[in-house]
Amino acid sequence: MKAFDADELLNAAQEMTGLRDFGPDDFKEGYTRFISSINTQGEISDRHWERFRERVLRLLVNRLWFAKDLAEHPEIADEEIKAPVIIVSLPRSGSTKLHRMLSASGDFQTLPLWRAHLFARIPGLADGGRERRIQETRDYERWMNEVSPDLNTGHPMFTDEAEEDQVLTECTFRDFYCSNVFNVPAYAQWLADADTTPRYSYLRQQLQYLQWQEQQRAAPWLLKNVLNLGAESELIRAFQAPRFIVTHRDPGKCMPSIANPVRYMQKLYSDHDSASLLGPALTGIFSHMAVEHVKWRAANPEIPVLDLGMREISVDGVGTAQKVYDFLGMPWSAAAETAIRAWEARNPHEQHGRNVYTAEGVGTTEDHIRQAFAPYIERFGEFL
Repeated sequence: MKAFDADELLNAAQEMTGLRDFGPDDFKEGYTRFISSINTQGEISDRHWERFRERVLRLLVNRLWFAKDLAEHPEIADEEIKAPVIIVSLPRSGSTKLHRMLSASGDFQTLPLWRAHLFARIPGLADGGRERRIQETRDYERWMNEVSPDLNTGHPMFTDEAEEDQVLTECTFRDFYCSNVFNVPAYAQWLADADTTPRYSYLRQQLQYLQWQEQQRAAPWLLKNVLNLGAESELIRAFQAPRFIVTHRDPGKCMPSIANPVRYMQKLYSDHDSASLLGPALTGIFSHMAVEHVKWRAANPEIPVLDLGMREISVDGVGTAQKVYDFLGMPWSAAAETAIRAWEARNPHEQHGRNVYTAEGVGTTEDHIRQAFAPYIERFGEFL
């Protein structure tokens, strides 16, 4: 495997844009550790070498363009992100359906994939390069489907559909999204102990920036990221009065289920199948997050949180959406119901194929997983 040069990539991004400022330097430690782990553990195949380089350059170039706009438009910092609605959950617990179904209502500010994938305006283009950014994301979507078509059975990603904000925060290089897309345990170990404050402060700035671009301020932001479970205190520090929704499912099913999408995402850049490692690794990451969430709930009983079980979301989408609106104090409308029903009709369960999995197939057992999640299961058993 050919090695990547961290400094060369930084210089290449600067040469491509003619810009020097990447924004806060707190991304650099994670960045250099990530590239080092890629070189020693990532197993990027030679035929995917250029695609990986393009991915890193996209993240760095967007940082450069973003820093340019922040410097030239200080009013971006005045944008208020008021009471965002944040879905935190275990993966594969119905959160994607809930997120995209609510996003279809039109009552929230959302993150379609293209806005997260290429969040920065392209200098010199009158519309900030909106059409180019959308087209480049469509090209990326098409490439993913060609290289790893099974990805659609676990977590399909579409240019115009709402996506998780981890796609935004990947460019902080302090997000487990990087370690999930690539098999880099040394980097994951560093992340487990790293300060996450820069990730959330940068996310707040990114949302201010996107809101400033779209000039849509009346509707609340609707965010979803399974990697935010257990980080609620960080989110409260970053945002004004966030509202939390938590979706639940038996962890013994969640962990082997999410292992497949992770495998299929890793396939975009590597020919190595890390299936036997994923069960223990993902169980370790998410059980820690789940236990932190339980601790946070116990320490903050006054903070309202809406808990939803996967079965409820799957069986009664409209009823679940109404429950969310009631929780948020938002008026339910015929237009929202029509839009949500239309989304459900367009997106039947398993329309892209069935996600077949077993715990043993990813190097663990359901019993082992449930033991690791024991405090979570005890606390939220009624929703599982």
